[in-house]
Amino acid sequence: MLPKVLLVCLLDLIAVKSALGWNHVSRAKFEYIVNEKPLALVAFVAPWTEPSKALEAEWLAATSQTKTALLSVDCKTEADLCQEQGVISYPAIRVFDGSEKVRRYKGPRKASAIVSFLNRAVLRAVLPVVSTLDQKNITEFKSGDEAVIIAYIPEEEKALKAAFMELASRNHDKFTFGIASDKTLAKAANIQIPSVVVHRPKEGEQEVLPGPSGIDVLESFLETATAPSIGEFTRRNELKYMKAGKSLVYYFAPTSQDRETYRESLKPLAKKFKEYLNFVTVDAVEYGHMLPALGIQDTGSPALAVFNPMYGQAFPYDQKKITPETVESFVMDIVQGKVQPLGAGGEELKHTEL
Repeated sequence: MLPKVLLVCLLDLIAVKSALGWNHVSRAKFEYIVNEKPLALVAFVAPWTEPSKALEAEWLAATSQTKTALLSVDCKTEADLCQEQGVISYPAIRVFDGSEKVRRYKGPRKASAIVSFLNRAVLRAVLPVVSTLDQKNITEFKSGDEAVIIAYIPEEEKALKAAFMELASRNHDKFTFGIASDKTLAKAANIQIPSVVVHRPKEGEQEVLPGPSGIDVLESFLETATAPSIGEFTRRNELKYMKAGKSLVYYFAPTSQDRETYRESLKPLAKKFKEYLNFVTVDAVEYGHMLPALGIQDTGSPALAVFNPMYGQAFPYDQKKITPETVESFVMDIVQGKVQPLGAGGEELKHTEL
């Protein structure tokens, strides 16, 4: 009889490889990895579907950037396994960390976000949920994640400290948390004490919530302060955007490179209008069905539209050139009533409201 490890290796050699480049594992390899490794992230996919195709490049990129086990399972080949894992839509990403409870990965399906999530998961094995900060470690700590949350709280602020600890316990799988009780650290950072600060080192930004706050206020602040200037619109976050009370500026593009270029160039404009507008990018291949309702013809080229969820109004952008200057001019024309909106059926409306 073959040794278990050798058997798994042989089974892996005959694992299905789709034409897209997925390297799927068999049930035997899946069970071996999730039982033997302290941490594994598994994508259960249907390779022929557009969402699974969209995940593939990000998944492969993340695989090359981490030593943590990233596996994929073809739910056509391993239908029983996917059913056992409660997979009802594709792709579904699950976190296996040796505990009896399997968690769902709810973060962005981008390589950078996946790698950051895994890095945090590895650190949680050796670090507390909330790290204690001092003059020796605070500088390095601030740059340790895409979003680092630090509470500058003196020892006497018991209620705020308890609320912050609760905030961290709810969100430590998404962000990195630290607490600084030394008032000189707040003074050196020019931060009022008490305060909770969200540092975003890659963006070169920080958001500050001064004074005592309860858990609900802290949760709301965390969600707002960690939101990207321009997010990626998906089925998972659609309801959140629709309920945000802001109009959306959709940018549709067929490639991730196009969308990333747009995000970088439009970021200052998105920040300028963030109180009133949510700028989002949309995969035109996966969500092309949205285009007609926004008055856009699917030509395969990047397209832009503004949508007001409250009134169901769509403002399709009919110019070929999409730049920060032309988009700002388009938004201002809408505000000034120079552009007429379309209703849900595509008809022109007289009432304009952003």
